[in-house]
Amino acid sequence: MDKTSRRVERDAEAEIQLRARRGLLVSGAAAVAGSGLWQWLNDRPQVNGLTSPFRKALDVNARIARGFFRERAIAPEFERSEAVRSFRRNGDIGLSEIRPEDWRLQLVGVSDPARYLQYSKDVTSWSYGMSQSSTKASDADANTSQQPRLHEDDAKGAAVRMKPMEMPGGMLSGIPGLLLAMADLKKLRHVEMITEFMCIEGWSEVVHWGGARLRDFVAAFPPSGVPEYIGFETPDGQYYVGIERQAALHPQTLLAYQLNGQALSPDHGAPLRLVTPLKYGIKQLKQIGRITYSDIRPHDYWHEQGYDYYAGL
Repeated sequence: MDKTSRRVERDAEAEIQLRARRGLLVSGAAAVAGSGLWQWLNDRPQVNGLTSPFRKALDVNARIARGFFRERAIAPEFERSEAVRSFRRNGDIGLSEIRPEDWRLQLVGVSDPARYLQYSKDVTSWSYGMSQSSTKASDADANTSQQPRLHEDDAKGAAVRMKPMEMPGGMLSGIPGLLLAMADLKKLRHVEMITEFMCIEGWSEVVHWGGARLRDFVAAFPPSGVPEYIGFETPDGQYYVGIERQAALHPQTLLAYQLNGQALSPDHGAPLRLVTPLKYGIKQLKQIGRITYSDIRPHDYWHEQGYDYYAGL
């Protein structure tokens, strides 16, 4: 090998070593910076179960999604033959076995409640749960606050504990409300739809639902004013969600009481649940016990655990 070749080889080796050292320095700096950034992110204040920078990112995504929302945008519907015969069970937070005759739907924030038989001038006196005996108001006390109760044993044999209703932050006393039975819901026009139920865990199934449109319910029992949100809670108050008015009034948002033409089972939210193909399953609350019209964004179970509040498509 001549001198020129040896010099070229030495220069190449030196260049390789220089680049390797630079690469190590850059990698080390990137690792330190990445570690520092991760530490900084973890040190930020927590906002509803998530550090503030991540929460802000989710809020931006939600605003963008809401900006694209169109009421006339309809989710795909399917043939009845495509619906699953046995719908997958997902989640049981807040579910209890409720006798149909005991169930009552508590509606908060309704306009002019005095025109209804079973109403309360102040729902802050209510407790979670309900029973038939507690809703039999005489003419003398029809306008007094109701104290609905749930029967003592649920499907798992555990006692249902009574506790006062928790009002959304900022809501004062003196909020009017109603107690409605399933017969009131079934007076509304019955609709059926076969849509895709999407779980945030990544699976989906085509499901055949029956019930009343939430928009028809709102028209039949109008709120006081034009609320920005509608909140939903299970009878025991353990599970709760909120959705925007636009999603609530969408024609594919149902208060469902049937699955595959049959009454809902306890596993799927009997006697009444929320269904909307516009939202992931975490928003489609089972076993509705309470609906609240509100200008204040209702609390939301999974949002408090770090998930997106919008949880929509």
